[in-house]
Amino acid sequence: MACNITKLPLFRSISSRSFASAANPKPIGGVCDYEVENSTVNGVLVTSAENNSPITRVSIVYRAGSRQESSDNQGVSHVLRLCAGLTTKSASQFMITRNIQQVGASLHCTLDRETISYTLEGTRKAVEQVLPFLSTVATEHTFRPWEVADIVGRLRLELATRPPQFRTVDLLHKAAYRTGLGNSLFIAKYNIGKIGPETLQHFVNCNLTADKATVVGLGVDHKELTYIVEKIKFPELAGQPINPSPYKGGEIRCDKGGDLAYVAIAGEGAGHNNMKEAAACAVLQKIFGTGSSVPYALDHGMLRSSIKVTDSFAISGLNANYADTGLVGAMFVAPSNVAGQITENVVDILKNGKVTDEWVSKGKNQLKAAVLLASENGKSVVRKLGQTGALTGSGISPNQYINLVESVSTQDVNNVLQKLGRNLSISSFGNLTCVPYLADLK
Repeated sequence: MACNITKLPLFRSISSRSFASAANPKPIGGVCDYEVENSTVNGVLVTSAENNSPITRVSIVYRAGSRQESSDNQGVSHVLRLCAGLTTKSASQFMITRNIQQVGASLHCTLDRETISYTLEGTRKAVEQVLPFLSTVATEHTFRPWEVADIVGRLRLELATRPPQFRTVDLLHKAAYRTGLGNSLFIAKYNIGKIGPETLQHFVNCNLTADKATVVGLGVDHKELTYIVEKIKFPELAGQPINPSPYKGGEIRCDKGGDLAYVAIAGEGAGHNNMKEAAACAVLQKIFGTGSSVPYALDHGMLRSSIKVTDSFAISGLNANYADTGLVGAMFVAPSNVAGQITENVVDILKNGKVTDEWVSKGKNQLKAAVLLASENGKSVVRKLGQTGALTGSGISPNQYINLVESVSTQDVNNVLQKLGRNLSISSFGNLTCVPYLADLK
């Protein structure tokens, strides 16, 4: 989830050492074969890659998402995301907006269940000019009651426009983890207007601290980035410990009527603490199928090929990796009258299926292609570097991940499939007349 804001700069000026002295840009999108450098400055992880792109991206990532919410402040991370770019200790909202827009840069805040990221992007010269504003937005939070009250309308809009697919995956996490990772990325309707400046400031003080921070740079020299990080004053207090979130499994149903049923089925996968198994989970997702890479062609993934239903339906593999756990499975949308049959078929595959060498080879090739294509997208690279850096303590390059995928064997994938089938989680949304209950599935 991202909140795009057009904001400005505020920093001590760093004119003598800047991105302008970096290597001359080459291709428009930069090169895909680049090395990732990692170092630690004042307890903050700094990870960067120089891809010789004319566009520079710098992101400050904190390991603090909705997982860190409690029953007393559920939804605070959603509100915090929308507060990005409001008045800080050193700059007003107008000042931030005007200065960043003036140089043609952009600043946005992205939230997931374990991280919150403040990312500045623009030409190298533009980022150099407004980098101080990234620092103030990410480290100098101050919440004015009237500004926090102004975002209530935006909260209601985002709740009203959530697509059913997103709501189904959100419910899947609730069924699988209940608390922690089960917390929604969105505030509950009954909490709108109840998350005030004091609650926001307390969450920031407990979670947006130096020991939980990672600074990511793409299209920037690593030495220049470490020099800049030395000048940023991160809160030095120790952050709140990461809340444990063991996988439990279960079922949540949300009957809303209509013609379609949205169903997500998954079991426990792997976290970033086991990168080899996490790579096997990613391969399994590709084997299940993630849509055709050829326009207007049918998806011939393992799930689609195994389900014999005449009505039109869409199905895709699902994989989510967190610090210490993950989810692997599938999600589909279908007319309500055939949703029950598809659910039974998918559960049978997850519990009793096996993959062959041919399927694994195909899945690995598709995954490697997806990783390399994503490495051409700067936003995707920064997001991935920030996530792996914050959760594992070290960013990895696309080539390093490709080598990891190459090492995945058929047995590794079958082990993942066998593990996830032991305890499934199911969420469903829409017309659930024909969707069976988890207890009735064998």
